[in-house]
Amino acid sequence: MATDRYIKAVLTIIALALTALVVRPWLPEPGPAHAQVPKYEVSIPKEWGKLVAYSNNNLLLEAPDKTMRVVDIEGRAPEYPKVKALIRWQ
Repeated sequence: MATDRYIKAVLTIIALALTALVVRPWLPEPGPAHAQVPKYEVSIPKEWGKLVAYSNNNLLLEAPDKTMRVVDIEGRAPEYPKVKALIRWQ
């Protein structure tokens, strides 16, 4: 008697899972409200140089005159992006 109830319960769960798989293609897709939005959007001037590395929300940029800039990008305009360090080789 207990085995019969167990088998019926397992078959019911399997039937529900198969029904969910069959019905899923007809359900509407989530709209753009579920799209990811960037936390920060920054614009880096090209004069600051080309990207060399990225680490800990900082960019390392190399300018044409061989100066290196460490730029912090975690924040909102107008105070970000801001230069944390300017390195000149001599």
